[in-house]
Amino acid sequence: MKLVENIFHYYGDIVRKLFLAGAIIMLLTLPVLNPLLPLPIFDSLLTIIILSLVAGLTSPRKKWTLFVNEIIAIGAVIAFEYYAVNYYIAYSAESTIFLVNQLLAVIFLFALYYNTKTIRGMISGDSRFKEES
Repeated sequence: MKLVENIFHYYGDIVRKLFLAGAIIMLLTLPVLNPLLPLPIFDSLLTIIILSLVAGLTSPRKKWTLFVNEIIAIGAVIAFEYYAVNYYIAYSAESTIFLVNQLLAVIFLFALYYNTKTIRGMISGDSRFKEES
């Protein structure tokens, strides 16, 4: 039986999929939306790569990855919702960039929720959250 199936409060697989979904959406929309983004292309690509790396490192045996996921999810919700509101005001609700930012904010909000549930399980003393040696 796999370790993940033995940990009742582990939602890292969901967080991993949500991070990858966000990275894929960012990658697919980058060529079209790049002229409207407040960042250089390099920063966007670096963000996509970091999301993918962090998703791949997520593990119930590596507690530090859960805290990194939490920081990234919080930052992503704030950033994407901030820009969604700004683009809504500037362009309207039908704007593609508003819709993409809103979708990304929702994806990372779910990632934040599930990652927080995982951290809660770890903090509450589930002995199956053990560091790898």
